[in-house]
Amino acid sequence: MEWAGAKRFVIILLLILNVVLAGLNIQQKRDNTMTAAQEKAIFEVLSRNGISLYTDLKIDAKPMYRLEAKVPSYNKEDLEAAIFNGEKTKVTIGTKTVYKTESKTLTLEWDRGSFTDEIVEKGLAGLTKEDAIKVAQRKMEQMAAVFGQFESCYSYKEEDGWRVDFCSVYKDEAIFSNYFSVFVSAKGIYQLDFTYCEITGMSQEKKDICMIDEALMTFMREWNQREDSNGVAIQRLELGYDLMEQGNAAVGTGLYLEPCYRIYLMEDSQPYLVNAYTCQIVKKDVK
Repeated sequence: MEWAGAKRFVIILLLILNVVLAGLNIQQKRDNTMTAAQEKAIFEVLSRNGISLYTDLKIDAKPMYRLEAKVPSYNKEDLEAAIFNGEKTKVTIGTKTVYKTESKTLTLEWDRGSFTDEIVEKGLAGLTKEDAIKVAQRKMEQMAAVFGQFESCYSYKEEDGWRVDFCSVYKDEAIFSNYFSVFVSAKGIYQLDFTYCEITGMSQEKKDICMIDEALMTFMREWNQREDSNGVAIQRLELGYDLMEQGNAAVGTGLYLEPCYRIYLMEDSQPYLVNAYTCQIVKKDVK
């Protein structure tokens, strides 16, 4: 009888504990999600400061890990298959590593790379955005064996063609610092620019991040410091990971990525970046 009573006591205690934990999870979810009143307030504050918002704020500020990464080393044959369509290349190794054919050149420097094809003529010539994206996506699929999976994130119409940007995905999270810009003309792909670090792991514990309204207030203060007082429109908000270290990293060097908000403005291809841990603007070199 004593054992039966003890079992009932343990079961009841576990049930109470589960209810308490469920309540805490629900409360945390509420704390990390903006209310309608908060959304209205942020729209009004931004509007009074000349900033229009043309996107929703449905980003939950759940705790996130810090990611670990390194600059990868590449196999020559893999790069030839992925980028040069199987053509053989000549390699020059120095401060930069350069792969060349008669018309194509790939230059690698630390985590950055740039590829050009001199034969492909530039120009739009009626090329639509949809067709340019399809061409770029096929190229990204071809390179997946070396660089992993990437998702299309933005497209820009330029004088020489369309620029289609991709960022990689790790465990359902966007990795902003792992990106490809694919430049497509009516004749094909004439240029690739990219940065890429190999994700090797994550920190043991998650850390709280700031909410999207706090990130927007940080952006507003930064924007108000500009000499140009013209209004601006925000058309896109994203949460993902970006590389925090500045400068150049050697192959194999340990690097760290932290959660960040990206704030895209109308007619501006370079987003503002806000560190979601510190809620501070991240100053990065334009690549």
